[in-house]
Amino acid sequence: MIGAGWAGLAAASELSNRGCRVTLFESAHTPGGRARQVMDPTLGMIDNGQHLLLGAYEETLRLMARDVPKSVWDQAFTRLPLRLCSSDGQFRMSAPAFSPVWLKQALTLWLAKGFTLKDKWLATQLLRHLKSANGVDGEEQTVTRWLQENRQSERLITFLWEPLCLATLNTDIEQASAWLFQRIIFDALLSQDDSATDLLVPALDLTGLWPEHVCQKVSTQFGHTVREVTPLDNGVSIDGQVFEGCVLAIPAHGVTRLFDQSNQQSNPQLFDVLGGFEYRPITTCYVALDAPFALEEPLLMMRHHHGLNACKAPGQWVFDRNRCQPSSATENGRLAFVISDSLAVLAMSQQDLAQSLVSQLAHELGRNLPQGIAASRSFHEKRATFAAIPHQARPNNVSPWQGIVFAGDWTDTGYPSVLEGAVRSGIKATDGLLAQLHAKRH
Repeated sequence: MIGAGWAGLAAASELSNRGCRVTLFESAHTPGGRARQVMDPTLGMIDNGQHLLLGAYEETLRLMARDVPKSVWDQAFTRLPLRLCSSDGQFRMSAPAFSPVWLKQALTLWLAKGFTLKDKWLATQLLRHLKSANGVDGEEQTVTRWLQENRQSERLITFLWEPLCLATLNTDIEQASAWLFQRIIFDALLSQDDSATDLLVPALDLTGLWPEHVCQKVSTQFGHTVREVTPLDNGVSIDGQVFEGCVLAIPAHGVTRLFDQSNQQSNPQLFDVLGGFEYRPITTCYVALDAPFALEEPLLMMRHHHGLNACKAPGQWVFDRNRCQPSSATENGRLAFVISDSLAVLAMSQQDLAQSLVSQLAHELGRNLPQGIAASRSFHEKRATFAAIPHQARPNNVSPWQGIVFAGDWTDTGYPSVLEGAVRSGIKATDGLLAQLHAKRH
């Protein structure tokens, strides 16, 4: 097993659960990949990015519930029924806590604040059409074009569809794949599972949430950067160590360096696909204020349509970390700002970015925030996700070499680059590898 991101951890968990001995190689010293803990000397234990899971992430939650001790699992998340509120107060949508699922879905939209009756009718028609199409509506195209074809208003796009698209696909709606967006909407907003629309904010650091519990079940070699993978007649050589099989769970752009020229030349189509991904950054900025402060909600949508450029008003979501992680709450305010597709802010200094986000939030809330920023820390994950564009070629989990399979959110999971896609990929890779090994033995 190469790679201890969430795809590799899912594969390790499944292989271990099915009775296999697993050795996990990871170049970092902490498991979790793009979703892991980081110790900051001032802010304490934080994550390398603020994450949010959905109740619809069935496979992720299944593995976590199996692998994590109950005492930890019971406090793993701050679970919030669907509630989307804008920081300027113009929009509010929440799922009622009662009713059958079908009625709950209807009431969620029709009781929303900020939409006209026509808006609500058009959005209802779109969801009804998507449900009748079983989650795949029309030809592959951009999200913008799909929304236009379904006559969605500018207000619906601004307050609902665009924020959801950026949050889940990390790609601007004018470029994002409608099929991938439809899959997320279908599984979350149109699921028959009453908890599918729940928002799950990690209440623990991401490594302690699940990755470290998987690592306790397998043999781990942290700080080991694998240099070479060689297919053999009797297995797979990983830096000279021979194993029966291998799950290659690293980013697509890192796969090429592991194979020699002859393997690349004999499989040109695969390596063209692996090299064909574009990437989009995500930025998380943690801010500790020097005085008490709390948001009205655990998380708020932030808008940046006030005539300011993306550097002066870049924030898209803000989390109240004291409310989301009550076990580590402090007297003073703690916030986490998230910026998807964040190319515009990568060159900003940490101090300038933190100040611009706090100023933006104060402007949108219409009230003053504590003037002083006690500490801040920004994480720019420059290759956070692949660009979720239409017709993006993605390989399946089976490699051209016997005994080697791929795992990663970049494989053809049918999902965008989210944790659930990574976990599903790890499970599919496990199924494929065990099927190969079984056929070889028999």
